[in-house]
Amino acid sequence: MAQPLEILAVNHISRETDDVERLTEFYSKVFGLPRLERPDFGFGGSWFALPNGGQLHIIEKDTQKPPVSKPVQDNQLQVTHDGRLPEKFIRRSHHIALTVADIDDAKSRLTTMGIPFAENVVPGTPIIQLFVYDPDGNGIEIGNFDVQRSKL
Repeated sequence: MAQPLEILAVNHISRETDDVERLTEFYSKVFGLPRLERPDFGFGGSWFALPNGGQLHIIEKDTQKPPVSKPVQDNQLQVTHDGRLPEKFIRRSHHIALTVADIDDAKSRLTTMGIPFAENVVPGTPIIQLFVYDPDGNGIEIGNFDVQRSKL
């Protein structure tokens, strides 16, 4: 049996929205959070620094993702064996992000445990993101993030 993943820190919390500008303005004005530079992922969003090194990511909602409350019936989405949306949808919806020391080891352990994941490389960086679901369908991102930026 594989050993559990060793989590070093919570990297970020994300919030999906139909209106990135509105949510960005809210978190900027209400909480005075400083903005961070964000890679071009090909969809809208903004990043903020949280106290002690964490981050808040505002993410443009994926229009191809069906509402959670509705059953998924679109065969083109390639629904998982247990009826969940594919892991690729996690990156543009609510999730927590956890930092690991060795991303290849994390992939190996997830595979050994039979946990499916989607993989993505952050454009212009060496950061690899793995997206998984917990048993209740909550999204989790696992990455080899810079610990100094993500340490809480």
